[in-house]
Amino acid sequence: MRPEEALQRAVVDLLRIYENRGLLAFCHMGNGGRRSKAEAGIFRALGVRAGVPDLLVWADDGRGFGVELKAGRGKLSPAQTFWHATLETLGHRVYVVRSLDEMEAVLRAEGVPAVGMLDAARLN
Repeated sequence: MRPEEALQRAVVDLLRIYENRGLLAFCHMGNGGRRSKAEAGIFRALGVRAGVPDLLVWADDGRGFGVELKAGRGKLSPAQTFWHATLETLGHRVYVVRSLDEMEAVLRAEGVPAVGMLDAARLN
């Protein structure tokens, strides 16, 4: 499994714990992956946009934010940099997260109460 995929799976598992307790809702924007030219054209016509954060999260108080997951020293693409700046200009926060600990810190910064941690060893 690729490192960024492992990170995303671990973060999703963590967010499901919070979701199951009614503290937030989240979704993944399925923008990645390989598609045929025809399918890519259909997705563009339906509104798929390069650079949108990997996860969109809404806290139980109505606030929402984006999460971009990067493994190791992964860098933002120009499309991601553009989207993050655009969302922030519109008053939304976007976080770049590289570990479960960072995801927990984001949740605390967003006022979501702690409910426990997953085993970080799953990322190895």
